[in-house]
Amino acid sequence: MTFFFVPGINHYIIIKQATWESMIPQLRTDPRFNNSPLSVNQQLHLFRSHMSQLQIKHLASLHSLFQAHAASLATPFSALPLESLLNSLPVTKLALDQHDLQVEYDNWQRERTSECRKAFDDMLAENPFVEFWGRLGKMGGEGTNGGVKAEDLGEDEGEGFGGTVDMKALAKNVDLSDIEKVLKV
Repeated sequence: MTFFFVPGINHYIIIKQATWESMIPQLRTDPRFNNSPLSVNQQLHLFRSHMSQLQIKHLASLHSLFQAHAASLATPFSALPLESLLNSLPVTKLALDQHDLQVEYDNWQRERTSECRKAFDDMLAENPFVEFWGRLGKMGGEGTNGGVKAEDLGEDEGEGFGGTVDMKALAKNVDLSDIEKVLKV
């Protein structure tokens, strides 16, 4: 059993795979291996690099299978077609059993949830409507009860009769459905 830290994946995975020692007898049947000018350390490094690339490829395939069967972030492992997954090529190549498959699924879900949360936060930060009204709603008692002089708003804005427009009161009236309407666009 070998422990791998695969670049781009934030956790170690346990993979039952071929080791350098187990592959030597098979490699010795190839004249290219026997006549190689590379040192044993270089050969070992190439072998490990190759195995790591295979792991990345098989994990990407496994994650694609997860994505196909779990489009929602709320999909539990128990809702997946377990028999189908256990017989799939990526799972057999990685030699995962049901427990290892569930661990990998849980790790994938955590990573995917984290990425979705970051993307959602980025989207909210890029939206001026949400940013403006969100900041305004969090402001303390600035100005005249959070008000802005109506004369400063221009001809077509505000009440147009002098006095102030209470921006904090307006911010409190912006509800989640208003934000959802803006984000849908």
